[in-house]
Amino acid sequence: MKREPITPNKIAALVAESLTDDLRRPPWRGSPNPLAGHCYVASEAAWHLLGAASSRWRPTFVKHRGISHWYLKNKDNGEILDITAGQFDKAPEYSAGIGKGFLTKTPSKRAAVLIKKIRG
Repeated sequence: MKREPITPNKIAALVAESLTDDLRRPPWRGSPNPLAGHCYVASEAAWHLLGAASSRWRPTFVKHRGISHWYLKNKDNGEILDITAGQFDKAPEYSAGIGKGFLTKTPSKRAAVLIKKIRG
């Protein structure tokens, strides 16, 4: 049986369904919104699952309502992969996003936990 390719949207869905409160930092820990406070770790984990620096995806952030919001942007076609966009009632202004690297070259502790949950 032929396996379906793992698409960026499939990875985003796997990441989103694996987010748990223990992966959030204050002040978002305990938030009733299941996506709030997860943008950095979700984007970081997805980026590593997509191939990290060898992928066509770039970590990007934008200030949204005064707070940094992280997502991935495709270098080739500008496609946005924003795993936690559903936390907002109004989409961030992605055109104002700034491409930036994550704080660590390898997955951070939180991203490693998330990746382990996804890979089983």
